Amino acid sequence: MYYPKTQISTGLYTNGGELSFVNSPTTYQGYYYQTSNGRYFSNKTPDDTPTIELFAQSGNSNSTSSMFPEQINNNNPSNKQNYYLIKGIYSVLPLPQNTAPSPPISLSPLPTEEDYQLGEFKRYFAYKFSSYKTVEIDEFQYNQYQNEDPSVQFELYTTTQLTWLLKGNKEKVSKTNYNLVKLNESNNNLPYFYKYFQGKYDKYFQYNVNENLYSNGKTIKNSKTGKPYVGYYHIHPTKGPMVGRQHIMEAHDYLEFVTTGSTLNPLPPTTQSGSYEEPTKTITNTFGGY
Repeated sequence: MYYPKTQISTGLYTNGGELSFVNSPTTYQGYYYQTSNGRYFSNKTPDDTPTIELFAQSGNSNSTSSMFPEQINNNNPSNKQNYYLIKGIYSVLPLPQNTAPSPPISLSPLPTEEDYQLGEFKRYFAYKFSSYKTVEIDEFQYNQYQNEDPSVQFELYTTTQLTWLLKGNKEKVSKTNYNLVKLNESNNNLPYFYKYFQGKYDKYFQYNVNENLYSNGKTIKNSKTGKPYVGYYHIHPTKGPMVGRQHIMEAHDYLEFVTTGSTLNPLPPTTQSGSYEEPTKTITNTFGGY
């Protein structure tokens, strides 16, 4: 039945003992709205579907003495003790303390040194189907949702985890992490899960020792051309310095370190290096004669 907005009082709240669902012994606690003809419905407004009609409990034919009771500031943490039903999902109070369950808190744990030694680490996520929203969480919260802890909104979110690669060939690591995300999205039916990562599938990647090095052209030259090399290079365990941040299967040039004392890497001026100039000295003739 349609009611004009002028005939509805929205955002009302009951602490319990006044309203209940039909044929239900459980008292209703939470937000509701009231129509001008004295009917009551769950949720703040008619737009918050599904709404269920409520009935005054025995001895409480009028659930409120005013059509416009004092509104509750739900942004105030102190009001969390006033547990409310979230869009009709909960039919009973899940917490003995009547505390509203909390949404997931966004946390992005960083890999440890042990993780980097292993080359991978676990990442945990909470996913909300109604909005396709992904929140990264820590292992503690993940376990709360897995165990259906009543202090969290486990009925609104599902959880998933990923094994995230940290080391190896950077291009292959990025592709593997992307494939793991898409596989998780498909297997768990999580539409648009991949969008959370914004294409950063090499996040937290770390190069190995002797990779991602840089030459300013003063100490390394190209073995083929003999010219100074400016750019990134790596040191292969058997082939020595080579072009590129990492070793790849495709052909790439060899490099070599310039010998100290060469034109590319000169020694500081000394008499031994041959570039030292003896300062001029004026000698005065003290022996007489013309």
